[in-house]
Amino acid sequence: MKPAAKSSIPIEAEAIVPENFLSGADLSVWRGNRELKLDEVFVVSVEGDAERPEEVEVVLSGDNVFRLKRVGEYMDGGKITILGDIGMHCGNFMSGGTIEIHGNADGWLGREMAGGTIVCKGDAADYCASGYRGGRKGMTGGTVEVFGRAGDFLAESIGGGTVTVHGDAGDMAGAEMHGGTLIVHGDCGRPGANMKGGSCCAATAGTAGRCRRRGARKWAASSRSRMATARRPCSTGPSSIRSSISPTVSPVASSIAAGSAPTRP
Repeated sequence: MKPAAKSSIPIEAEAIVPENFLSGADLSVWRGNRELKLDEVFVVSVEGDAERPEEVEVVLSGDNVFRLKRVGEYMDGGKITILGDIGMHCGNFMSGGTIEIHGNADGWLGREMAGGTIVCKGDAADYCASGYRGGRKGMTGGTVEVFGRAGDFLAESIGGGTVTVHGDAGDMAGAEMHGGTLIVHGDCGRPGANMKGGSCCAATAGTAGRCRRRGARKWAASSRSRMATARRPCSTGPSSIRSSISPTVSPVASSIAAGSAPTRP
């Protein structure tokens, strides 16, 4: 599935979840204040059959995919593969399934998600795995793995699940954490502010005072040790963990990326 034409207006595409493609119902999206049928906005092709959401893979490709917002919202099974960048709020409130992004993700990736897996091979913008502005509830379950860098307020107010960033993170990573696990392999500024629970580990913390560590030293904070006085080494720190997810491209996605049509099984 790919956008039929270029547009400068973002498209609200919360209908794009694997489960919705089982019923055969007419799906619609919003472009500005206009509600449009899915096939008015996208070139859609269907290959094979499926009986359950877990058997459905939705592949998004094309130059305009980055304008799609809310893809995978409330997703509870199946897989979405995005061959490029994706817009804001991808994976909002998802509880199951897998979203694989072969590019960058805009703000609020995995907002308030409760389960499932998100893999982003590029960078993730601000508020990844966090709650919305003014809220006090971030991610509560599942896994988010970013292979690039993340923006500010990464994993703010999370209460469960695991967030791993292989690059640097911006300011205030893990602020208001009350559960879950945050691991940053690179540098981050002022991590774990007002942290009440969970686990937060980083290779270097670019802040002044007791939180600062040099070189490859690691620090950790937990509900028993507030960030300002955390001194013990992190047993699951960045140098000792391995990526839990290997980003792969399915045969269908590979054929679309190569510009050839997949064959029907």
